[in-house]
Amino acid sequence: MTVLTALSKSTIPAGFKTGLVELLQQNNVAISNHKDLNPSGSAIEYELEGYHDGVKNKLYNFSNESKVDIVVQPSHPTRQKKLVVFDMDSTLIQHEVIDMIAAYAGVEEEVSRVTEAAMRGELDFNASLEERVKLLKGVPVTVYNDIKKKLNLTPGALELCKGLKENGVKMAVLSGGFQPFVDWIKEVLGLDYAYANVLADDGEKLEGKTVGRVVNAEVKAQLLAEIAEKEGIPIEYTVAVGDGSNDLKMMDRAGFGVAFSAKPIVQAKAPSRLNTGNLADILYILGYN
Repeated sequence: MTVLTALSKSTIPAGFKTGLVELLQQNNVAISNHKDLNPSGSAIEYELEGYHDGVKNKLYNFSNESKVDIVVQPSHPTRQKKLVVFDMDSTLIQHEVIDMIAAYAGVEEEVSRVTEAAMRGELDFNASLEERVKLLKGVPVTVYNDIKKKLNLTPGALELCKGLKENGVKMAVLSGGFQPFVDWIKEVLGLDYAYANVLADDGEKLEGKTVGRVVNAEVKAQLLAEIAEKEGIPIEYTVAVGDGSNDLKMMDRAGFGVAFSAKPIVQAKAPSRLNTGNLADILYILGYN
């Protein structure tokens, strides 16, 4: 048995439902049952018989055309994950913190140039982080508290974490950002673990360098595995949620992955995607209704 979850920002239109049935029938996949997951009709779950990989790309294209997210996964106990790990920037919060610090320090343009070079593949994550952090040298450590006051959670973050906690799920934030901010998000959302990069300071100002290991894509995947082992959670009961290319490795390591409001290239490579803008919809994906 396979489960297909359809998710939208608003009521899923009748045309989508008709088109989905036709697409599945044309590919010899039967719908054995379906149900609305909420009163607004923005989330529907279908049980499928005879699903095969030949339908995958067709569903992906149909999802693009209809602007309704489609998540397909086996109907198996592992669907209800026991460990959820999140990226922070543009996932749990609506910001890129390093850009906020750069604006605070008056080096926004310089930091943006390094970011763009990294996106063009001219710098890897470690090198780009090093270059950007150098530009923050001399910024007062009071920047942490000043920026925390400006941070906004992503819609649905509180509801998602509350729902996961009620179901006994362990949660972690693994970020290529900075430790004071993941510590803050850990406290606000009631997470169990928080890992990010540590900026060196002299007690008053940032020194323009990091301390300890850099939390890059490989380290995120490693941390996920370490937390799962520590908690005694089989890897197939884990899921990673993020928006960037440096989240793909932890999605690959996890039992499942969700690209949240991600760049198209990340959505195409991730196990699933969610573009409703509401993190709480992940509860539907994981079968925690």
